[in-house]
Amino acid sequence: MLQAIRSKAGSFVVKALFGLLILTFGIWGIGDIFRNRPTDTTVATVGSESIDAAALQTALQPALERLSMQLGTQVDLRQAKQMGIVQQVLAQLIDNSILDQEAQRMQLDVSDAVIRDMITRNPTFRGAGGGFDRNAFEALLAANHMSEAQYVERVRHDIARDDLLLSITAGATAPQTIVDRLYQYRNEKRVADIVALPVSSAVNVGQPSDAELKKSYDAHPDMFRAPEYRGFAMASLTPADLAAKIEIPEAKLKSAYDQRQDEFVLPERRNVQQILAPSEEKAKAAEAALAAGKDWKTVAQTIAGQNPQSIDLGLVKREDLPKQLADAAFNLPLDKPSAPIQSTLGWHILRVVKIVPPTTQSFAEVKAKLQADLAHSEAADRLYEIGNHVDDAIAGGATLDEAAAKFGLKKTVISAVDDKGQGRDGKQVQLPVSPADVLKLAFATDEGRTTRVTQTSDGAIYVLHMDKIVPPSIRPLSEVKDKAVTAWQAEQRKDKVAKDAQSLAAEVKPGMQLATVAAAQGLKATTPPPFQRQSDSAAGVPPALVDKLFAAKPGEVVTASDATGSYVAQLIKVEEPKTTSKDATADLTREVTAGMQADLGDEFTRALRARFPVEIHRENLDRLF
Repeated sequence: MLQAIRSKAGSFVVKALFGLLILTFGIWGIGDIFRNRPTDTTVATVGSESIDAAALQTALQPALERLSMQLGTQVDLRQAKQMGIVQQVLAQLIDNSILDQEAQRMQLDVSDAVIRDMITRNPTFRGAGGGFDRNAFEALLAANHMSEAQYVERVRHDIARDDLLLSITAGATAPQTIVDRLYQYRNEKRVADIVALPVSSAVNVGQPSDAELKKSYDAHPDMFRAPEYRGFAMASLTPADLAAKIEIPEAKLKSAYDQRQDEFVLPERRNVQQILAPSEEKAKAAEAALAAGKDWKTVAQTIAGQNPQSIDLGLVKREDLPKQLADAAFNLPLDKPSAPIQSTLGWHILRVVKIVPPTTQSFAEVKAKLQADLAHSEAADRLYEIGNHVDDAIAGGATLDEAAAKFGLKKTVISAVDDKGQGRDGKQVQLPVSPADVLKLAFATDEGRTTRVTQTSDGAIYVLHMDKIVPPSIRPLSEVKDKAVTAWQAEQRKDKVAKDAQSLAAEVKPGMQLATVAAAQGLKATTPPPFQRQSDSAAGVPPALVDKLFAAKPGEVVTASDATGSYVAQLIKVEEPKTTSKDATADLTREVTAGMQADLGDEFTRALRARFPVEIHRENLDRLF
């Protein structure tokens, strides 16, 4: 074949065909180089400036870190977007850009001397002597991934924006009449008698007829809605799967042992006992008793009043103890009490009853750990290569089954799972690798598609083939009859106690006391402490009643219901705040003034949008965040 092509290569026809082929590549192949432009990362345009994804990501990072610390769990971009954090940070960047451009238009300038003074007077950067500490300054820059020039530029913009806003808001002060009215509103208290009728008090509501059950079922479709389910086949492999089959040579294990000697040194440990006293006086009394030869545990219990279980701290390393206690314990000779030491927990007297000197674990002792560590590391490297091979095989037309069989991946078939990881039976579906990662990918993949090989945070790899997507649907009544009956009965109980509450309220005629009428029916009225409008101050008062009681007049009876039952309440007394002096309202004045100034700033920024139009690039924002 090649010889035939060579023999004809000189002919006019073949040359024409080659020319056509080259032209085709020029149009469809090389042309793509010129037609394909870098992906647009602009998420918003403000006047003449653009905000790109990198700027938004930089601004988001500290917000995510603060939120993660507050919640005690890592918050990712997807969660931040669901919580509105991405939108809030973008809105702040937009407002900053508007104010920056207005400051530039007005030619507001900030001198280097002002910036230098602002930085050196910042309490964050003060050292032990009270002066500017260069190390503290550089530590903040490092923590925020900023250069000194970037920080100076940020301060320059911050000062200009603050001065611009201050010129608009500085004159705003809360009028005293508004503060007084708001003080009265917030601090007014009310006293009420309350009768609670819990849902659980309604018994014997019976069974629904077929018609009643069908009516209740039709009226509450969301109670019987099945979520979207996804069925998929999955092939996966974890480092542990491979590591179990990897045998590390003895020479390599010994080499690793030699290189990692520091890891296998067990530091000095001491068996420490303590007497923990609540005061310095008790600690000194315990110290004197020990010096007189009294028993350690007896002194701890009789003089310090200590729980016997907290006397023996056990065999501890230096880092196991707070520094001030560790310094004392690890400098004590055997069986000699320390002087009293104060900590946040109280006053301590320590005694060391055993010292275990530092030791180095032998190769034999750590051989199993070295084998596991090195095998896991080698497995992770192999998994990366296997993942690439699986990707290539699937791209070349291999099925998931074929690729799994060829490269040793484990096959798992999930018939149906919702986005919370539950199957149709409501039980958690067991997945061989990170469920959160797998479900996120599964619910982002179209039916009939095979994903690329994906790696989890712990090094496992997996690939999915989406077999079936079952959209949300209402389960048929026959399938959820028991649940529907339970729902009907719950509704009947709520209706019954609500009617009982209305009936009780109707029996309280003008001049009558709710407590008296309730007692005649075997019900008890309670009188919580005086409460304010804020729900956190209304302890013992159902939130459903608070607004109604603050709208009522003394002696008036109101009713309310919530998920737990119904309530009848009678307003007994209104307690007005005793004073509205300026001292009493000073904090409120500052709060209202700050709110007015913030509102003025917001209005000013919104007005500037006519001069600096804002466009949010939703498609880019959704794609990149």
